[in-house]
Amino acid sequence: MIRIKIFGVLLTLLILFAISTIAFAQGNGLIENFDKPDLPAGWEHTPGVEVRDGVLHLPSESFAAVPETWGEMELQVFVRRMDEGDFVISYGSNEIGSYHLVSSVGRIALQYESMGNLTELSAADIDPIPEGEWFQITVNIRENEHEILVNGQPVLVAEALVQVGGISFETFAETGIEIDSVEIAGKRAGQPDDEVGAEAQPVPTQPNTGVDSGLPSLPWVYTGGPSGGLGYDIRMDSQNNDIMYVTDAWAGAFKSTDGGVSWKPINNGIMARVGPSSDGIPVFSLTIDPNNSSRLWVGTQFGGGVFRSDNGGENWQSMSNGIQERSLTIRGFTVEPGNSDVVYLAGEVASWEWNGTPLDGIGFDLTKGAIYKTTDGGTNWTRIWFGDNLARYIWINPNDHNRLYASTGIFDREAANSNPAALEMGGVGVLRSNDGGTTWEVLGAANGIREDELFFGSLSMHPENPDILIGAAGNDAYLFALNREIGAIYRTENGGDSWERVLNLPNASAVEICESDPNMVYAAAMTGFYRSDDGGKSWEQQGGTGDMRQTGAALWGPPDIVAGFPIDMQCDLQNPMRIFVNNYGGGNFLSEDGGKTWADASKGYTGAIMHEVTVAKGNPALIYASARSGVFFSNDGGENWQGMAYGAARAMEAFAIAANPENANHIITVIGDAGPRPKISYDGGQSWQEAKLEMGEHGFHEWRAIKKMAFSPTQSNRVVGIQADFECEDKSRNCNEEGHGVIFSDDGGQSWQRANLQQGMGTELIFARDGTAYLSIYPSDIYRSTDGGETWVLVTQNITASVQRHDPDSSGAILRALAIDPQNPNKLYAGITGGGIMLSEDGGVNWQLSAAGMLPETSVFDLAADAAHPGVVYAASNDAGVYRTTDGGESWAAINEGLLTRAGVSLSLSDDGTVLYLATTGGGVFRLGTPALTSQSSQTGSEPATGSEASPEDKQSPAIPCLGGLAPIGLVGVGWAWRQKKKHEITA
Repeated sequence: MIRIKIFGVLLTLLILFAISTIAFAQGNGLIENFDKPDLPAGWEHTPGVEVRDGVLHLPSESFAAVPETWGEMELQVFVRRMDEGDFVISYGSNEIGSYHLVSSVGRIALQYESMGNLTELSAADIDPIPEGEWFQITVNIRENEHEILVNGQPVLVAEALVQVGGISFETFAETGIEIDSVEIAGKRAGQPDDEVGAEAQPVPTQPNTGVDSGLPSLPWVYTGGPSGGLGYDIRMDSQNNDIMYVTDAWAGAFKSTDGGVSWKPINNGIMARVGPSSDGIPVFSLTIDPNNSSRLWVGTQFGGGVFRSDNGGENWQSMSNGIQERSLTIRGFTVEPGNSDVVYLAGEVASWEWNGTPLDGIGFDLTKGAIYKTTDGGTNWTRIWFGDNLARYIWINPNDHNRLYASTGIFDREAANSNPAALEMGGVGVLRSNDGGTTWEVLGAANGIREDELFFGSLSMHPENPDILIGAAGNDAYLFALNREIGAIYRTENGGDSWERVLNLPNASAVEICESDPNMVYAAAMTGFYRSDDGGKSWEQQGGTGDMRQTGAALWGPPDIVAGFPIDMQCDLQNPMRIFVNNYGGGNFLSEDGGKTWADASKGYTGAIMHEVTVAKGNPALIYASARSGVFFSNDGGENWQGMAYGAARAMEAFAIAANPENANHIITVIGDAGPRPKISYDGGQSWQEAKLEMGEHGFHEWRAIKKMAFSPTQSNRVVGIQADFECEDKSRNCNEEGHGVIFSDDGGQSWQRANLQQGMGTELIFARDGTAYLSIYPSDIYRSTDGGETWVLVTQNITASVQRHDPDSSGAILRALAIDPQNPNKLYAGITGGGIMLSEDGGVNWQLSAAGMLPETSVFDLAADAAHPGVVYAASNDAGVYRTTDGGESWAAINEGLLTRAGVSLSLSDDGTVLYLATTGGGVFRLGTPALTSQSSQTGSEPATGSEASPEDKQSPAIPCLGGLAPIGLVGVGWAWRQKKKHEITA
């Protein structure tokens, strides 16, 4: 340890050391002087961080983390900067957020980060501390007060909640630092109370879990469904075919040990995070080492990096050294046969990085691509290609390891060399190298590939004759923009010198040559599934039509689920008639008859982007759910899920869904890709009809999608809906222009009329037990109806006007959720984006903030009041999980144990208050409590049942979905660099 003197404050520091030594002894804290040559046990760090001469050295763009987690504490750090740039001390870092102390030469600032948003809590100018000069930073956290001292002198104080979490240090590109010592006085999280000294304060604990109160008990149960998300790769272990892996760009990597029957997440050590709650795990690609099946590689989106596992996915370590791009999305790996040290990866570089600012084409980002190689098992990577489209699959000739092939492009990206204004697609085609990647040649138009089909999203190599390759070409944006069929399957027999167009398949997205029988080849697009039994020379359609203009019932896949865009396939290594397909749009599907019939093979595997969940009245086990992947139900509390995508409902992008409280088999939903009119089922989702085209006595009305629907609890078959843009409040624009008021139906949704409120964008709609209805209009006007939704009266305007948001880039506070106290109809709760909870006790006239215990500026998306337990209300936050109050809103406590993601969007509580369901962004549905199974449930057959009230319209031609509707999905990509605050899209 370096012994230092800081003139002018030496006496103060000596006193502080004396005090802190006592505190450490009493509090059983941590003292680290870096006296040993190696990094202390348990410290996590990036490459290049090392202990040298008794000092911890962090070069630029480095990270080091203290082991264990801490709450109330005193943290002292002796540090000096080696350049004039900034560095950060982060503490309280957990799944909810993190505090960041930013140290500049003449300024210090305390910030709080959650869901990618930074809020500055306090800042102060200080006397400049030049580079090379040692100084002390002290952080005191006691009773929600954060006090910061520099060289023993207080510089700022901030009022903020104590947050138990980790401590870390980070440097930026322009500076490095050296740390002489780190000393912590306080209680480690999880340390028994009898080990805490007299000076240490206990960390606040979780509230009552519900075991003794009749409330549903923690932890949350991950239902593993419904299917959905953004699937990408699927792989089978060649040594044990029961072991399989799949990936999802929201939920990470999953493993099956029973041949794909069930799946479990395997993400321990994968640090990349995205999403509104920074819980999304953006794993794209996964590869099994052919030389050692216990070794796996995964690649992530948005610069999240490369990770390797040496124990079949039990844990992972970062292996990203040498990756040049900050934004690299890793789309594929290949390991050299016989040499596990040689690995290639293929990636995508977003336009904001190569262009300096985002650059969109006619529908998607204009991307470049990169290929990297490691010769030391991932310790170091070297870029060996950089070009005008992303790279996806890489193949190594097993007879000549210097000969490589790489496919470029994919259906939902555009090439950097395209000309959108002239509708010129650009693209690259297939790459070939004969020297291990040192040089590359392009196989494109000169080799027989059409100039408008240079986007090869999939490529497969014959396992016995590596000169035979088959590729799938297609691009979604130009397919529709050029209004002609673009997309095909190509085949070469001479190593790529020439290619033959063997199958016209618009927007072809996946191809697979079976290892167990190379004559059997599969090819797929969203609307068609094909098989060849002669090595790809001729093809037979197994499902779908292959025509992008005919969809709905013509789509391939299970009869009850829309399979989405096939993105990767895996033949069973022993039986080529068994084929698995993983899908963009989510879900893993299995055919055991060569592609003719399909079943869902996604149990336990979901990254579903949910919209709504609703539990049937009187039956806590029966739930309906809507998601980007369609409509689903479960009649056993989410243990098993089935789709309801039959007939008119066979499409994606499901939004509002409601169940009749008098008849749980009567449900109504809206499916964006099937048109705006509601879809109605009387048999629990096994058959559907559309609402009438005409609206009211005046006949035709231009239908708008219904954002929210609710059945009246007092008027039989009365349904009320609000017509509005589903995502306007997330787009930072004036949403009043996007709404079309309120409509209602008196016959269970078959015919509709317009209410007196015909303008404004509704954001929430609820009924009280007595039939009174409340409605919010953007941003936060409250309306009330006492006649079941026909006429509406303004109660109060803009209740969120007083809500202050610290982030200048954030949109204004918006009312997203309402709940009514079941025991007191004048007591209303409102969930606010960026504002937590507001409370009214006079029927919505006056409001006040009531968010004690919540994360500052949390965004509440849904509320559920418990009619069986007075004072109990649940709140779903999109950035911080679920909160519960047991005292009518005076205080709130997080109840997140068991949640894999805290990005809550919808809640539904059973009548008796014993079972609560949470729908999430990127994690499907979670359950709190255990429902008792009853005989009441919807039909569960795989074929549509005939409903007694079904209309002849049920036999009409299915709707045509907008196939481009799956992308983009806006996200905040966080990753390990807390300060990188950029908007990203999760797409295939």
